[in-house]
Amino acid sequence: MANQQNIANDLRWHQRVGLEVLWGVCRALNYSPRWFRFYVLRPLFYAILVVVRYRRSVILENLERSFPEKSEAERRRIMRGFYNTLAEVIVCTICLAGATPEHDPDLISWANGEEHLKRTKGRDWVAMASHFGSWEYFLLWCWYNTSDTFLAVYHPLRSVVFEHFYRRLRNLAPTIIRTPMKETLRYYLRNRGQGKGVILGLISDQSPNMRPDTEWFRFLNQDTAFVEGGAKFATRFHIPAYFINVKRLAPGRYEVRMDELYDGVEDISEGEFTRRYARALEAMIRETPELWMWSHKRWKHTPEKQAAKYGIEKKVAK
Repeated sequence: MANQQNIANDLRWHQRVGLEVLWGVCRALNYSPRWFRFYVLRPLFYAILVVVRYRRSVILENLERSFPEKSEAERRRIMRGFYNTLAEVIVCTICLAGATPEHDPDLISWANGEEHLKRTKGRDWVAMASHFGSWEYFLLWCWYNTSDTFLAVYHPLRSVVFEHFYRRLRNLAPTIIRTPMKETLRYYLRNRGQGKGVILGLISDQSPNMRPDTEWFRFLNQDTAFVEGGAKFATRFHIPAYFINVKRLAPGRYEVRMDELYDGVEDISEGEFTRRYARALEAMIRETPELWMWSHKRWKHTPEKQAAKYGIEKKVAK
């Protein structure tokens, strides 16, 4: 933990300066009034995204393949809504710098918080999240549950300055442990059974590395592979898992409900676990599609590419 607190000791002097300037600006924005954040900054970021046509072709291709039943005009409306969401996510994320429960109490509400706290307090469980709405906000569960450990699993960034910035940004409570994905299993095995629960926070809607044994699922009308970490942890260690269901209440304000995917007792396969996650995620996306991260190259891998690369028979999506 001490190494995580001293997060800038491997930066060069100019990188440290850049990190501190970036942090100082974001810290100041945390104290800016709400009207400035969402009626000045958000439109500014939205305009920039539109002008630079940020990943426009990727977004439109993803929308066309996911919603063939919608007209081109409808898909373009979703794209504009997504740009607005992304602008809001940028504002919400940078304004988390130095956030505290006293200063920022209304960023997120928990639809079934009390119920969920009672059934999981002191127990290990998996939080199956996604790039939906302001996903960094889910770390604020540690303001609600102040005793259990929240294992925030992440992919290290290429930029060392932004890597350190995000580590500091996510230091929202002493119970949050930021862990690279490759170290997750090692950390969990060392720290489970210590008298308090371990929450594994996993964002599982990225495109994973393709392997010969990659499984495919029908998701938004396409054959789709999912990151398997949550399924492996839950089914191997028999710990319950919950889908993080997100609703946007107002600019910068969200409501979260934890929906059970797996009770930790039922005998299910990893594939069935992933299928449940995919179905829950698709239902949430179809309800408010503009809140999902359409700019990801989500479908760069396919069963056809897998079969050609590894010389195997094409797999059928489940």
